[in-house]
This record gives sequence, structure tokens and C-alpha cells, in this order.
Amino acid sequence: MIHYEDLEIDQCDTFGTITVDADEVVEFARRYDPQRFHLSDEGARDTYFGRLAASGWHTAAMTMKLMMTGREAQLASLGSPGLEDLRWRRPVYPEDLLRARVTVTDKRLSRSRPEMGLVHFRVETINQDDVVVMSFTTVSMLARRDNQALA
Repeated sequence: MIHYEDLEIDQCDTFGTITVDADEVVEFARRYDPQRFHLSDEGARDTYFGRLAASGWHTAAMTMKLMMTGREAQLASLGSPGLEDLRWRRPVYPEDLLRARVTVTDKRLSRSRPEMGLVHFRVETINQDDVVVMSFTTVSMLARRDNQALA
């Protein structure tokens, strides 16, 4: 497992890839974001997108999968209080090839819970043309490696 102590400020890792599948775009949209440009090429034709485009929430879910399955070892995660500055910067289309670039921007020990540290990440989802299609910042609560010494 990757613990708080294992991560360094400015450490940057890239995880990927995942190919955006048209059937999954439509299935996700039907269930969670049924806007016409996420449901069909016809519905998207006269919109900004021009053709079927993935929901931003679907892009976020694919990014999460990349981050969780792309590491050799799992993070010793204790959860997250949330994310900030979520931006859908460019449309994501079927057949796009996505990867996630994750940079440690800050870290500190928890003041109230000595068994954990807080790690701030900048997350960017990048397509096959090296264009950032989505970005956000998040904080992860990570277990410290030597929890027994803190008890």
C-alpha cells in the first residue's frame, strides 16, 4: 500500500489508458445525465458538441477508475472530504483515449487525527491529442505508515 510518507510534493504520475465507448456513453447518460447530446449523434447534431459526447460525470467516473486501477499498489486511503475546481475543459467523444495525470501539490499531517495525513492532488484527464479535457483538485486522507507507533 502507498502511505502518506510515500508521496512527495510535485510527484507526478500518469495512469491510463481507457477508450471511451459509445454504448457506455449512452448507457451512463440514460441512467444519470439524460441530456440529448449525451444520448445520440442526432440529439447532439445542432449543439456545441456536434455529435455524441460523454457526460462530464462519466468522464469523472472514468478518471476515478484510471486513478484507482493504474497504480502498482493501492493508496492507503481513508477517504476524501471532496474535490474543488472541477472543470470540464473540452468535450469527450467516443473512441477518445483518456489517461489521468495526478500531481501531489501539498501534504500535511492531520492536526486532529495523528494516524493520517492529508495529501492534495491536482488531477487532469488528458485525451489522445494531449489536450486536458477535465481537471480538478482533491484532498485524500491517507494512513500513515507507522500507525502502531502513534497509538
